[in-house]
Amino acid sequence: MPILSKEHIEVVDNYIALRAASPLKVVSSAMHNPGFGYYTHLMNRTVPITYDERQPHREYQQFLQAQGFPIDNTVAMMTAVQAKFATVREFTYEGIHIVIMITAGLGNAVDITHAFHRTEQYHAGTINTWVLINGKLSDEALFQAMISTTEAKVKALMDEEVTDPTTGTQATGTSTDSLLIASTEEGDYHQYAGPITTLGKVIGYGVYTTMREAIGNYKKDKEEKAQC
Repeated sequence: MPILSKEHIEVVDNYIALRAASPLKVVSSAMHNPGFGYYTHLMNRTVPITYDERQPHREYQQFLQAQGFPIDNTVAMMTAVQAKFATVREFTYEGIHIVIMITAGLGNAVDITHAFHRTEQYHAGTINTWVLINGKLSDEALFQAMISTTEAKVKALMDEEVTDPTTGTQATGTSTDSLLIASTEEGDYHQYAGPITTLGKVIGYGVYTTMREAIGNYKKDKEEKAQC
């Protein structure tokens, strides 16, 4: 039985969260507690597009405390995408079980290879991704999982024909994407997570599939709002 499943992901009005029974081994580019460590709580918080807090880290800590999340034991991201649009899926193959959560906002899509052509200020829009793995991962595998996830994200953006509005070229992400990989540290051990490993294959397929669905939800919401 997997320790984590998609049923463990909590979605409320203004955030998506996970509260694990035991510490997860985490590496992330999150806003709060980024980097490498062991944590029991994860959050992806929704803020208004107009959010312009002068001290966002302090404000985020206050928010976590108000919601009952331990500051030192929570890894937290931020997005303008409404929590209800979070796409949460799980994938199982040959004993590997992973859970993926993605919120996709494309208002700030960027082609990193043409980023020098961009001079405008920040626009709302970010892609936040969690990949939660039931198993034990080496440090090497955690970072390889980040690479595998990023490659799958870019392929999904290509196939969804998402472009950089400034350059008109293929977008590779947004300027504020955030990524988190976490393992339960129980179950099978994985030394590697590159594209030729079974774990890497599951991550690649899972992230690609979930990302395309999340992008589709974003496009549908934009179309519906445009018709109002």
